[in-house]
Amino acid sequence: MSGGELCALGSPAALRANHAAGHAVRFKLLPDYKADADSVVVRENLKTYISSQFNCTLVDEYKTMLHYHINETMHNSDLFTALESLKAAYPNLIEDYSATETTLEEVFLSFAQNPQPSYRSLSRV
Repeated sequence: MSGGELCALGSPAALRANHAAGHAVRFKLLPDYKADADSVVVRENLKTYISSQFNCTLVDEYKTMLHYHINETMHNSDLFTALESLKAAYPNLIEDYSATETTLEEVFLSFAQNPQPSYRSLSRV
């Protein structure tokens, strides 16, 4: 339910299969003790590179963490190969990463954040 209206109905497996797509990827960045222009440029280059490699959306950004949602379904081997090459390309910035499939909680949160069109607001003939 979202906004008092039923958005989806089904078993947890069916909801996840129908509404979940892609992966959640979190990058743990090395602590940046100097806030100079060079470190800002490197971080922006990393974000640009990630956006060019994946069909993704930046969900959250903190000083030592970037959280992306990859909007396409990829094989795990392809995903981890790309993530390992990304980590090798930015060894002074990326400390670690994690990748998970979209969870049922993330599906429910997407319903709450993206209100579905209300059928009651449509004009009736």
